[in-house]
Amino acid sequence: MTGFLSVMSIVTGLIALILFTVALRIAINPKALRIISFKLFTSIRAATTNPKVPSYVDCHPDHITLYPGEQTLSWEDMQRPGNPLQQMLDRILNVADKEYVIVMVRPGSAKLYRAVRNEIGKRRIDVGYDAIPADFKVDWNAAKKALGIVEE
Repeated sequence: MTGFLSVMSIVTGLIALILFTVALRIAINPKALRIISFKLFTSIRAATTNPKVPSYVDCHPDHITLYPGEQTLSWEDMQRPGNPLQQMLDRILNVADKEYVIVMVRPGSAKLYRAVRNEIGKRRIDVGYDAIPADFKVDWNAAKKALGIVEE
């Protein structure tokens, strides 16, 4: 019985330590939002593979912004055939083994978000979605460094 209690006290201590660590990280930086590189997650496990490079579509209530390039498109711009969003998605489709899309969705952006999803749905490309706060500021220069992107 004493051995069991010793093990239980150790497990309880470890759980308390983990909870304290998580709570401390949240307390230090409650809005820990960053664009990070997929390489951070894959470099340790699979150093021989080349992870895909993301392109971002930031959906606002009245426009979208394409990264890299920080190009802004209104609803009217998106209705034109061959618009920059379609060009970006077609480019990614041609190199689908090396690139993918992440769509950042803000509150109130449902109309533009649906239009972006419709365009993405026409192509067989990898895509990820992330809901972000309305006031989140994208620091593309910091993101480029984290992602290892060199713009031409």
